[in-house]
Amino acid sequence: MTGKKAKETPKLHRSKIGFDDIVGHKQIKERLKSIINIIKNPSKLRRFDILPPKGLLLYGPISVGKSMLAKAFAKEAGMPYYEISGSKLFEITYIKEVYDKAKKHAPCIVLLEDIDVKGLLQGAIANVSFSDIAKVLESIDAMVFTIATAESLEDVDPVLTAPQKLDFLLEVSKLDKDARKYFIEKILQKPHDPKINVERIVRYITGMSAMELERLGRMAALSVIEQDKKEITEEILIEQINIIKYGHKIEKEMVKNLEEEMKMTAYHEAAHAVLSSILVPQIKIEQVTIAPRSKMLGFVSYNAEDQVSNVTKEELFFDVCILLSGRLAKIKKAGEEQMDSGAVNDLSQASLQVYAAISNLGMDKELGFINIESVTALDNYFLSQQIEKRFLFWINEAKAYAEKLVDHYWNKIEAVAQKLIEQEIVESDELIKIVGKRKRAHKLPEGI
Repeated sequence: MTGKKAKETPKLHRSKIGFDDIVGHKQIKERLKSIINIIKNPSKLRRFDILPPKGLLLYGPISVGKSMLAKAFAKEAGMPYYEISGSKLFEITYIKEVYDKAKKHAPCIVLLEDIDVKGLLQGAIANVSFSDIAKVLESIDAMVFTIATAESLEDVDPVLTAPQKLDFLLEVSKLDKDARKYFIEKILQKPHDPKINVERIVRYITGMSAMELERLGRMAALSVIEQDKKEITEEILIEQINIIKYGHKIEKEMVKNLEEEMKMTAYHEAAHAVLSSILVPQIKIEQVTIAPRSKMLGFVSYNAEDQVSNVTKEELFFDVCILLSGRLAKIKKAGEEQMDSGAVNDLSQASLQVYAAISNLGMDKELGFINIESVTALDNYFLSQQIEKRFLFWINEAKAYAEKLVDHYWNKIEAVAQKLIEQEIVESDELIKIVGKRKRAHKLPEGI
């Protein structure tokens, strides 16, 4: 006889980690300290005749420490917490039970982990019932503070972020330099070459998550054992970083005519690297490689910390020139009849950027400050002919601009390409030696 499954009882937790145990995220930790100060000193709110805040949302990419920050918040606030995650987020009865128990232990925290998770209910993909959770928050009078985590703010229904629900919305972004350095130093507690350039490795892992960095340490150690070496080297670390970011190396025998393909890829990537160094020198290049990988045949790796979200018209146009330069360099080397499909991603990105510049970002000289997305619901063909005309103008201007630079700096493109053919990779220091240190000096064409 099969017995009934025992009902899961909500468990009260006390966090053992505080803000000092979490590396990086300095600004977020300061904000969280300020929020703790508010909820522990409600008298400060009386001057403004407002009720105490009921919760906060921590959102950002996976594996950047959102849950850890929430638990550290609990310790710093001196409050126990209940945790609701996974399938329990879809059980409103269980959620109500947790909040009832939290009221008895008030002041107390309820942690809702990954509330943007999706589940399968009655054969259909469903979201967490945000409106039901919002009603629970509305009904709480005792000092129960809710901390929710999510990957994306857009996937959280505004009903839950309305006033007197999750009042504070805090973005937890990618791991900062201090956090990345912590992970590398943790990896280097294993046997390693003392000559490893830690700062260089920290630059290379920009944008990687904590989960990926945990994987990096494990795979680097396994690679040492597999190769029957004694310690982790800088070469092993960088290869494992490239595997995580760009995929495994492809064996030359696996691709027909790969030797010839790599030679042409060398000119393609060399042009990207040289024009990037000249047109946008403020964005540092980490490496240029033609070592074929499962995700791409070759690439230029940039330091993600140098890139900004707010792009100027000049930077956007120059980026389009850089994207087009790869195909132009291959044509200059092998002739137009050898044009191939290798530039498809470059052309796709260039086309999207030009279209966005003239139709949505208001950057075109003739069309002016327009945003077509806001009016397409009214008229799908509004300004379509003018946009097509200016789109082709921008693309042709970018092609001509890039072509002149490819011709002018051909000796440097040739030098970088030959280095790539010889050694498959060119590091930033070697690239600077060939191209030289540059300052922003180029101007936009007259008609753009």
